[in-house]
Amino acid sequence: MTIRQVATTAGLSPATVSRALSGSRRVAPELQARALAAAEQLGYRANRVARALRTRSTGTVGMVVPNIANPFFPVIIQAVEKQLRAQGTQLLLCDSGDDVRQEAELVHSLLEHRIDGILVSPCDRVSSRTTVRLAASQVPVVQIDRRAGSEVAFVGVDQDRAMAEVVEHLARQGCRRFAYVASSSRASTAAERSRGYRRAVQRFANGSHDRLYAGDFSMEWGREAARRLLAERDLPDAVVCANDLVALGVLDVLRSHGVDVPGDVLLTGFDDTEVAAVTWPPLTSVRQPLEEVGRRAVELLRTVPDRADGGPVRATLFRAELVVRRSTQPGARPGESWPPAGPRGQAGPQEASRAAGS
Repeated sequence: MTIRQVATTAGLSPATVSRALSGSRRVAPELQARALAAAEQLGYRANRVARALRTRSTGTVGMVVPNIANPFFPVIIQAVEKQLRAQGTQLLLCDSGDDVRQEAELVHSLLEHRIDGILVSPCDRVSSRTTVRLAASQVPVVQIDRRAGSEVAFVGVDQDRAMAEVVEHLARQGCRRFAYVASSSRASTAAERSRGYRRAVQRFANGSHDRLYAGDFSMEWGREAARRLLAERDLPDAVVCANDLVALGVLDVLRSHGVDVPGDVLLTGFDDTEVAAVTWPPLTSVRQPLEEVGRRAVELLRTVPDRADGGPVRATLFRAELVVRRSTQPGARPGESWPPAGPRGQAGPQEASRAAGS
């Protein structure tokens, strides 16, 4: 099957069909739809090697994320893939395993495959800079969600402002003593959230901004941080967590020690992943517009200027939304819609089962 046959079926010129199938913006949407329909009808598949030699484009974009198992990233990945597919571009997805060396190897491999651009969520806001700069010197690069330096285009969320809204909400609930279970500041998002928390909490309580437990973005770290907090025998009014996984780990340990959320302490997460709404109590969290972030990153990738021409670096910051649920509503007691616990410190059978699955 040739492109000329597709053109005949679509009633278009071969040149128009070629541009339409390559995702060119010079083709009207209705003509592109006709070309794609004809190609699908005939089972046409472009010879990517031949096209790459002719157009100096492989029709592929690489994406490197730090941990695909984190429920935060699949939503962005799906948005990116959908946007690229509409342009006739394929996505090559890589998981760096939150390792700077592996991240560098993956970026180098993508460059060797002559991809048309790279979307990257850097592992480390400092150590990843060399890799990001190297890639940006060869192909268009957009940093997504996380960044390693301000000289490469970026799309993400205003983390500082989002964390301020979390603390202000808790303060309106009467909280004056806070603790923050954070990730290490390797990731730019973690550093920005910690900074936002410190700034916001200083307005409402003296000293609480120093009660910070830094680890990583995992549920296990949330459990460990909660054990340390309980060992201090000084329960705060609210525990703010760097993401939902951390909050679930904290919740698991607090509940196993008979600490009621939200009766004894309020709890918040961040990212508003699917688990936030289905755990008990449902978790107050920060919802980031991930689909918009993914779409904007792809759009920006197509307009990033050649670094050699000294064009301005572009950045887009979206505003997040605070989603308030029962974990920060002191009047909502677990007994209202959840089987009551046994003696204080011992969960009932059904509750223990749910805790184990968190």
